[in-house]
Amino acid sequence: MGLGKTLQSICILASKHHERSKKHGETKSPDSIHLPSLIVCPPTLTGHWYYEILKYAENLRPIMYTGNSRDRSRLFPKLPTYDIVITSYEVVRNDIHNLQAVKWHYCVLDEGHIIKNAKTKLTKAVKCIQAHHRLILSGTPIQNNVLELWSLFDFLMPGFLGTETSFNERFSKPILSNRDGKSKNGEAGEFPLRKS
Repeated sequence: MGLGKTLQSICILASKHHERSKKHGETKSPDSIHLPSLIVCPPTLTGHWYYEILKYAENLRPIMYTGNSRDRSRLFPKLPTYDIVITSYEVVRNDIHNLQAVKWHYCVLDEGHIIKNAKTKLTKAVKCIQAHHRLILSGTPIQNNVLELWSLFDFLMPGFLGTETSFNERFSKPILSNRDGKSKNGEAGEFPLRKS
C-alpha cells in the first residue's frame, strides 16, 4: 500500500492514449484507432478509480461499468466511445460474453492477486479479455504458495511459464519441500536447470 500503483497506472494510460490519438491524427493508420482500456478492480474501488482519473488525467474520459444487468446492458454499446472503462471482477465474470468481444488497449487488474486460482470461473473469464497490453497491480502477488504466481503470469504472458503442471513440478514442489531453505544435503535449495 501507498506506493502509488493507481496513480502510476493512470499516468501510463494517459500517456499511451495520448500517443495513440496523436499517431492516429497524423497517420490515420488502422493500428492507431481509438481503443478503450479496461480497469478491473474490487467493487469498493470502482469509484476511487473513476475520481482519481478525473482528478489526474484531463485527457481521459472514464466510465463506470457497474450496476445491475439492465443498467449495464444500456451502458455496454457506449463503452467504445470512452477511454477508460472501470468495472469489477464480478461484472467481468457475469458479462464476459460481451466484454471479450471488445478490443481493449490496456487491461489493468487492480488487486490482481484475486486471479491467483487458475481454476475459478472468475479467473477464466478475466483471461478471456482481449487487450494489446496487460497490467496487474498487487501488493501481495503471492499469498499462500508460488503456484499462485503462475496464474498471474498466465494472464500477463500466456505460456511464458509453461503449463501449470510443469510450473508446479519445476518450482512449486521444490519450494514447498525446502521450506526451511535447505536441500536434503544441507546446502541451499536449488532448482533444476531447464533442459536444452
